[in-house]
Amino acid sequence: MNIRLENFSSKNIAEVKKFTDRWIGQNYYSDSELEEICELSCLQGLNASYLAFSGDVLAGVRLTFAPGSWLLKKKKGVTPQMWEVEPGHVAYFKSLFISDDFQKMGIGKSLSEKSIETLLQMKAQAIICHSWLESPENSSQRYLQSMGFQDVTDHPKFWYEIDYHCTRCGPERCECTAREMIKYIGRS
Repeated sequence: MNIRLENFSSKNIAEVKKFTDRWIGQNYYSDSELEEICELSCLQGLNASYLAFSGDVLAGVRLTFAPGSWLLKKKKGVTPQMWEVEPGHVAYFKSLFISDDFQKMGIGKSLSEKSIETLLQMKAQAIICHSWLESPENSSQRYLQSMGFQDVTDHPKFWYEIDYHCTRCGPERCECTAREMIKYIGRS
């Protein structure tokens, strides 16, 4: 199957919103949040967020914050005092989702590797992310560990304040736990 990777930009917001409503949960992201993600993905003319397409079909999304200012906006669920590098050199893997029709084809890994390649150009030294501990068969954490991420700490009810329909918790507020994880890159 021919998969094309391209940067996420504001022209893709409606399409990404529809995709995330279906595969993450209704209203997980608003249009304004996706616009902010577009902005936080960019640094020095580079963009660390990518989309995967099969023809015209959106197959996967890797949303990534460039190192630097994202930490000023995201204070919940991160513990910079536990990182081995300065927070200003840390990027953030915000979300990775692949539609059910394109699972187990290596698309997630390709998106993440492309994002890491861009982050290295941005001089990132580490990437933080949150693993969904209640994911089916612990697939979220297993995937991140296979990419070289290490555990930092757990954050219970991480997504509780987001008013969306969690695919696990149902119509009630999400009570899932996020495991903060880190991958060190670009260090000598």
